[in-house]
Amino acid sequence: MKDRTGKSAEPYPGIIVPQPAQINDAAAKRRQRLISAPFLPLLWRMAVPSMIGMMVASVYSMTDTFFIGRLGFASLTAAVGIVFTFISVVQAIGFWFGYGSGNYISSQLGKNSPANAAQMAAVAFNVAWMAGLLLAIPGLLFVKPLAVLLGAGASIALLEAVIPYLRITLTSVPVMLISNTLYNQLRLQGSARDSMVGLLSGMFLNMVLDPLFILVFGMGVAGAAVASLIGQLSGALILFHLTHRNGNVPVCLSWQKPDFALVREMLAGGMPNFCRQGISSLSGIFMNLAAGRFGEPVIAGMTIALRLLSTGYALVIGFGQGFQPVCLVNHGAGNRQRIRQAFRLTLTTMTIFLIIVACVFACFGEGIARAFSSDASVVRTTTDFLHAFAFPLPFMGYYILIGMFMQNIRKFGRATLITTLEGLLMIPLSLCLPLLSGYAGMIWCRPAASLCALVISLIIGTRTFKDEFQGGNRYGIHHSIS
Repeated sequence: MKDRTGKSAEPYPGIIVPQPAQINDAAAKRRQRLISAPFLPLLWRMAVPSMIGMMVASVYSMTDTFFIGRLGFASLTAAVGIVFTFISVVQAIGFWFGYGSGNYISSQLGKNSPANAAQMAAVAFNVAWMAGLLLAIPGLLFVKPLAVLLGAGASIALLEAVIPYLRITLTSVPVMLISNTLYNQLRLQGSARDSMVGLLSGMFLNMVLDPLFILVFGMGVAGAAVASLIGQLSGALILFHLTHRNGNVPVCLSWQKPDFALVREMLAGGMPNFCRQGISSLSGIFMNLAAGRFGEPVIAGMTIALRLLSTGYALVIGFGQGFQPVCLVNHGAGNRQRIRQAFRLTLTTMTIFLIIVACVFACFGEGIARAFSSDASVVRTTTDFLHAFAFPLPFMGYYILIGMFMQNIRKFGRATLITTLEGLLMIPLSLCLPLLSGYAGMIWCRPAASLCALVISLIIGTRTFKDEFQGGNRYGIHHSIS
């Protein structure tokens, strides 16, 4: 018996592995719930842990910025934003491995093939730590050129702030990749609570250690990096432990054996996430370089505003992540009507959330900015960015959700195009708008990119929905549950 990669569906020859009933009792109940339980309570059950996790992750991402901002130096706040651009690249790779393997794992669970799922879990884990070493070692050897490449060359003070932060961050890269891989594997197989517990444990530890290292020990940005390293390591250990509990697909390293068909499957399935975050990180570098022409206060203000924007998106993306296991398992089971129902309800909820966030940014932007900086010029630029960001927000739920949907139904090419649109458009806009309109052009780069990306995604999404739900079985989704 072979799976669609052409490999035997049996575990590796000569290796004793648990039988499906042993590793999948709880998973079988979870699968049945995803394909048959009343939909609205199910969606909230899947979404709430992800929403909490995303919200805390956003607050966590703001912790460094908040405590560094208390020191009153624009260069230090700007350094956090520049290093965060690099962290986003690492997260892009981790989500690549995590989403790619998680998509396959969830699909195999939908087909009731837990042994195949477990093989993928082991493959992805080993690829993650090896890739981490390949990134960390060259980065440590060439840390100064890397800092300049990221946009730290705007001033000597900024470069001196970035290098120690970046050096410590580089040592944590293998751990970050493992954490992101395991987190997404757990979440996509429907184990939202366990993924949240693993994610939040490391984040809470980091948030406790941040003020201690930054303010009490006087370590500045280096203290923020050390706190992040300790938190990442703690979270990775807990996530690994949880893969062996509660019916989750276990990461059993003794099963692992080179399997390039599974590696290709993982890379194809996670490509939309990698491209989206990779392009987003690249566009962030261009935005840093463009903002650098207007001085450190603009870089700092943009850093704070972008972190606040990610916090505003947190609940929305978390709710969308609750949709994903429902979509994935029902796609594997062939229940397309349930997918359609899930999409509509999820989009409505996301849009309501984003309207609220936009109103908060528009009405209370300056007050929020003052909580993160005592520098008047930084407060002004942060407020300007927040007011601009509020404009497209109510309409962006569709853009976020349609990319998730495309990936979950295995339209990887379209998913990659849609999810990278905003970042791709931001690159030429960051080069042109500041030159044409000065500071105002800088402020409106991202909102302009968001609106253009939304229009294109509406065109692609409408065509796909017509084919998927009105065009019969063109994409291989059957009317009945298999």
